Amino acid sequence: MKPTTDKARRVIKRQNLASTLVDDLRKRIISGEFPGGTMLRQAQLADEYGVSRMPVREALHQLDAEGLVETIANKGALVTELSLAEIDEIFDIRATLEPDLLARAIPNITQDAIDEIQAVLHELDEAYQTRDVEHWGTLNAKFHISLYKPSGRSISLSFIHRISLQVDRYIRIQLVMTNAMTDGAEDHLQLFELAKAGETKKAVALLNTHIQRTKEQLLAILAARKH
Repeated sequence: MKPTTDKARRVIKRQNLASTLVDDLRKRIISGEFPGGTMLRQAQLADEYGVSRMPVREALHQLDAEGLVETIANKGALVTELSLAEIDEIFDIRATLEPDLLARAIPNITQDAIDEIQAVLHELDEAYQTRDVEHWGTLNAKFHISLYKPSGRSISLSFIHRISLQVDRYIRIQLVMTNAMTDGAEDHLQLFELAKAGETKKAVALLNTHIQRTKEQLLAILAARKH
């Protein structure tokens, strides 16, 4: 990572610097600006953002906790890169947890929850119409979390959010190279309608298919890119 000049400094809000830095650095990792294997050094980041090293250190520790970087003593933080086996494992975890969360959520769904899910679905549709891959990935995770929130399983929801962050950067590749946005848009709308109608079994079956298809497409694309 090359040092930046004053003119290239990224402007951030001064309130809660570490949190703001986490958000911006996470975005840059997920977008692929910092690919796996990139070494993020505190001094260079502090210079780029025009801040002291303390909030940078705190931000990197948070990203380490999220699994997006690995802190290396006296060197900095290395952007992690998932292997195909690790991505496969993440989707297997999703296929175990998410259908269970959905099955628990649907019987507890309220009108407020329906309104929240529908609002996210509207944002997703706008991203789909404009082919906004960057925001689609973020909104996709937001949609799934909002769908499962009535389950009341806060620990599971937090875990799903974390592993979603780790695979989001790879899913963006899939969105560009396949019809995943179209398939996803159709699945999301159908999942919403089934959840709203209380059709738990049908919704869970569709979710299983949705996760499995995403996994198979993504692994095939990433495997092909390695050859």
